[in-house]
Amino acid sequence: MNSPKDNLKNVSENKRDLFEDLRSRNISDVKNELRLLDNEINELSERFDTLGKELENATNLELLLADIMDNDDYKLKSKEAKHLAGELKKTHNEISDLQTKRNLINENVGLPSHQCENELLRVYERLTGEVDIFKVPSIQKEEEWFSYFFELQEMYKLMVEADQAHKKVGELFKTQQDNFTQLKSLNSEISATFDSVIQDESILEGVQLNYSSLIEIRKSIYNLKRVRSKCFKLRKTARRERGRLQAYVKHLEKPKSKGKPKARTGPSTHEVKEKVSSGGSLSLQELDVFLKSGGLKNLPSQQSNTSNLTRKKKNQKSSVQVARGKPAKSTKGMKD
Repeated sequence: MNSPKDNLKNVSENKRDLFEDLRSRNISDVKNELRLLDNEINELSERFDTLGKELENATNLELLLADIMDNDDYKLKSKEAKHLAGELKKTHNEISDLQTKRNLINENVGLPSHQCENELLRVYERLTGEVDIFKVPSIQKEEEWFSYFFELQEMYKLMVEADQAHKKVGELFKTQQDNFTQLKSLNSEISATFDSVIQDESILEGVQLNYSSLIEIRKSIYNLKRVRSKCFKLRKTARRERGRLQAYVKHLEKPKSKGKPKARTGPSTHEVKEKVSSGGSLSLQELDVFLKSGGLKNLPSQQSNTSNLTRKKKNQKSSVQVARGKPAKSTKGMKD
């Protein structure tokens, strides 16, 4: 079965017939595809609504976090906490470097600084002290003692550096502990503020109050919008294909009508002839109908009307009877 998108593509390639790809298919197959489209649209609608609710929750959560983080008190504490966190990281790196340097010197030298100092003093006295004329060392022996003395000097310098590094590590440990205590106190204050907000907004439960959480929520909102938009387009395409299939099925199942008689446009011949017989005026359309029907030659009503008029006059004449009139009175007698 082709997807709705493929079907619409095939239709768009040939715009002359919207149902061209359906005419060769059985109507039962079309109805079955229509049922499958109904199920697909329902599933897409449910997913679209679910994504909408998730997007609404994520948007509300993002607004709440942003509102909290825009608070001046939170900004101040957060800035201080961020500074302390940076100091802790910096201190940790310094401690690590100093410890590495100290341990490397101790491994190479092997003598503590105080022992190295004592050995250096002993050799120095040996080289600068009085010499028994009967026990004068050879030149080779003297060179060995001087070489050893110079080596002790270098070893002592390194051990001094190791001791200084060790001392610095101790100071940094103390600074680190103080910063950690301050940071912990600030985080507790921020958490207390956040916990008070959580009591009113259950949506914040389980969410950490930091900018990393806000960034993750914004990424989630972006992904939800992208997936929801894709779901909307798929549902729209499926609905269009469903409408096309429904129209095709309705077209096939619609009963075929025999056709209605064409409505008359204009006057009939009988009406025009009666109008001519009565002596009425004709319009151009009525005159055209009159001439097409034969004109004055085909007016049977003219002869019948004339014979009826003659017959009526004869009847009126035959109905007149002769009657004797009354004698007229003389005017002469009236004068007398």
